[in-house]
Amino acid sequence: MRFYRVSLILAAAVLGGCTLPNPYSSQPAPVTPATPGTQPAEPVVQPPLRPTPPPVIELPEAPVVTPLPEMSSANLQQLADGLAARLRNSGAISEVNGVVLLDEIRNLAGSPVDTRGLTERLQGNLAGSLRFADSARVSSLRQQLAYQDGRADMAALVRLGRQSGADYLLSGSLSRSGSGFSLQGQLMELASGEVLWSDSVSGR
Repeated sequence: MRFYRVSLILAAAVLGGCTLPNPYSSQPAPVTPATPGTQPAEPVVQPPLRPTPPPVIELPEAPVVTPLPEMSSANLQQLADGLAARLRNSGAISEVNGVVLLDEIRNLAGSPVDTRGLTERLQGNLAGSLRFADSARVSSLRQQLAYQDGRADMAALVRLGRQSGADYLLSGSLSRSGSGFSLQGQLMELASGEVLWSDSVSGR
């Protein structure tokens, strides 16, 4: 009996010296002591990414457009007078023995020009030397023929001349010549297609 009590006392003493860990106890996190004379490293801050600018496309400069010079009515009339004088003074005028169809002067100058007035001026200067087809009949026949680009081509002009009773075709065109203008004229025999006369005058 005594031995049993002694065993209990010894067992209690042993158990009292052994403690089980408490799962609910909190231990502070281990702290590493700072070494004297050292500074904590600062965090590295990355600069924000900048968007890449689009490529620069250089556009060609617009060409400088020089306005076309205009020509006064008086200067245009001088051109018509000069061309008529060239024809009157040529030997071709004496070969004309029939009616002449005068085609309206074509405007190739690139600016607005009263070509009808210019044509009438040319006809007025040559009225004493040439016999022209009746303008009313010519105008009526023009409306019945096929035209290209707003005017008759050469084949249609030949048809027009023959239907109007003309034997010759007098045509002309106004174009640029340097800083001025040039008026060209041509006289053709309709039956043979032979060019009897061709000349031009220039002016500013």
